[in-house]
Amino acid sequence: MGGGKIETKSLEYAESIIDTVREPLMVLDQELRVVSVSRSFYGVFKVKPEETVGQLIYDLGNKQWDIPKLRELLETILPQKAFFDNYEVVHDFATIGRRIMLLNARQIERGIGKAQIILLAIEDITTRKEMEEKIKRLAYHDSLTGLPNRMLLSDRLNMAKILSDRNRKKLALMMLDIDKFKEINDTLGHHIGDLLLQVVAEKLTGILRKEDTVARFGGDEFVLVLPDQKDVQTALNVARKIIDAFRDTVVLEGRALIITSSIGISIYPDHGQDIDTVLKNADSAMYRAKQAGRNQYRLYIAV
Repeated sequence: MGGGKIETKSLEYAESIIDTVREPLMVLDQELRVVSVSRSFYGVFKVKPEETVGQLIYDLGNKQWDIPKLRELLETILPQKAFFDNYEVVHDFATIGRRIMLLNARQIERGIGKAQIILLAIEDITTRKEMEEKIKRLAYHDSLTGLPNRMLLSDRLNMAKILSDRNRKKLALMMLDIDKFKEINDTLGHHIGDLLLQVVAEKLTGILRKEDTVARFGGDEFVLVLPDQKDVQTALNVARKIIDAFRDTVVLEGRALIITSSIGISIYPDHGQDIDTVLKNADSAMYRAKQAGRNQYRLYIAV
């Protein structure tokens, strides 16, 4: 009888320690039923004590916790190890929405002749991950248009070249410049110019394939990366689509604008053995399109 009181006090003491920890904690028995949880668990996951203690972990919250990766951790990984740290799980809960969690699990000996228990610590890293993604996006994307910036463009170009070499297919690069953009900026203001850049970005994204890339190169210049091209004609067809799409009148804050563009096209490896050369040749072809009267495209021709 005295031993029972000691065990009860020990359990109460253990639970009081658990409740001081900020991150949600769960104590499970070997059958994966909930023995105890911390107060923070109830607060974070919006469940009630009477719906938790004694329940199989997968049944919690009307089976919201029946998560395949959680099953893998508890039933496959943990039995082979005494502990496991930083096991990332992403799950959509009906009550609290999408959560990204780090799970840390421990098998703990309770004493001679007593079954082990499992201590499961849950760290909600959703906000941290979202901030990391936001910072990453700001680093690799243009803040005005949302398009890849020069840094991400460089990565995409290098990857496209590798794929082109591997698949022995052509890679088309286009340099696009909005005709008379400076005049629009100077006469209508930078605000209208910014709106125009956003419209152009949207139009280009809508024309290209999923595997293509359109990046803002700077100012009113855009670079288009079209990998996996069968021949030059395919790239020329895309350029025609872009020229046609830009012929529609665009209304920005009550002002009707007719936008045109000049496009230069170069092909890897036909027009250069490295990306910098091909990109430079696309730029050269774009200026030829401007000199020819704008609102057209030109394929690079070696002089």
